[in-house]
Amino acid sequence: MLIDKIVRGVLAVQTDCGTRYVQPALAERVRLLWTFRNFSVLPEEVLNRNERSLIESLCHKGKFLVNGNGHGDLSLHCIGTIERSVPRQAKRLPPRPARMQAPGALPRAS
Repeated sequence: MLIDKIVRGVLAVQTDCGTRYVQPALAERVRLLWTFRNFSVLPEEVLNRNERSLIESLCHKGKFLVNGNGHGDLSLHCIGTIERSVPRQAKRLPPRPARMQAPGALPRAS
């Protein structure tokens, strides 16, 4: 089973749009096997800088595989799953209202 993951292993990338499978190169598969040695699913936030850059480069290459396109069941060869959330644009909150003073309170001295 370990040999199978070294030879044909894929990385599952879970996003808001669904799960995609990426086919890494041999050296990348070995690095991913070490990353996923204790866990099968990891959020991207827990990865170190080198591991994040590896995931980033794999996702930017765009070599995503589709289940059933001559690859068999890709989940059988899955090295691990990365939970990746796409950063959304932060909504700007309306400005906070000015502080109101309690009735009868003295104004602050500046």
